[in-house]
Amino acid sequence: MIKTETLTVDLPVEILSKVRGAVEDGEYRSDNDVVSDALMVWASRRGAETEDTEWLRHAWQQSVEDGAPYVPMEEVMDRLEAKYKAIAAEQTEV
Repeated sequence: MIKTETLTVDLPVEILSKVRGAVEDGEYRSDNDVVSDALMVWASRRGAETEDTEWLRHAWQQSVEDGAPYVPMEEVMDRLEAKYKAIAAEQTEV
């Protein structure tokens, strides 16, 4: 059995109403189940965000170590715009 502890939380009236509504509608057995489910989703999302952050840090570090020249975003966007305009022009010629 999972070890549990009691935690008292103050919720805004609007949120508490939604919690109780979910129980009344039969979506959950109790207020506790609603809050537990919400916290599990929160914990899962935090874990995913942490993984994403670590991936971005790793990608950033690789980019720094790779030594590739810095290209300003405006220049990148200009190049992409020119590229896709050329592709669109080729397609209209066919």
